[in-house]
Amino acid sequence: MKHTRRIIVFTLLVAIGSAAFCQDIDKIIRPRKKQTPALYLKAYYFSPSVNMIEAIRSDINYGGTFGVLRYTNIGLSYRIPIYRFIYIQPEVIYGFATNWDDAFQSRDQFFPRIGYAFEHRLYSNFDFPIHIGARWCPSKLFAARAYVGPVFNFTLAKRDFRYTPGYMLSAGAGLDLLNILSVDAGYRIGMYNLTIYNETAQFYLATSIKF
Repeated sequence: MKHTRRIIVFTLLVAIGSAAFCQDIDKIIRPRKKQTPALYLKAYYFSPSVNMIEAIRSDINYGGTFGVLRYTNIGLSYRIPIYRFIYIQPEVIYGFATNWDDAFQSRDQFFPRIGYAFEHRLYSNFDFPIHIGARWCPSKLFAARAYVGPVFNFTLAKRDFRYTPGYMLSAGAGLDLLNILSVDAGYRIGMYNLTIYNETAQFYLATSIKF
């Protein structure tokens, strides 16, 4: 519990500190271009361990790209400028639970395995993150971001669409490259009111492509 609280406090301080840093820098170096609304196709890779590179290697050894997709969710992300360097970013992220081992063993190729996994899914999972962040863009080549926000979850099983009680607290940092590609790394954990559920902690990597 102490370790989890330290991570949350650290990520919140990073987000707050980044906003203050952006405000100070903005007085000296104005961004060359104002923020504009942008829609992204986004993919998350979730890992229970901070050593995500080792986790990805293990997934690749298990089943190549199919192994990595076991812990990958995809969806849409819409970044909305609020004031100068501040933005809000609602997202809709989709994933599903299935027996990945059965899918891997039942077929020999990637797409048939994915088709089998989806056809035999146990339920579908919908995440709705709402990130509030700060973005500093000193040039056209890159921009740095830090953000924090809640994640609300819904599940769909046999036409039963329901809300999962509680929420997840998410915090992360990212880079926008060439105003087209974005990469993020962060941490999220399940909460109910102010109660933290350590067993739900997840680290993540994410990539986004701008439409």
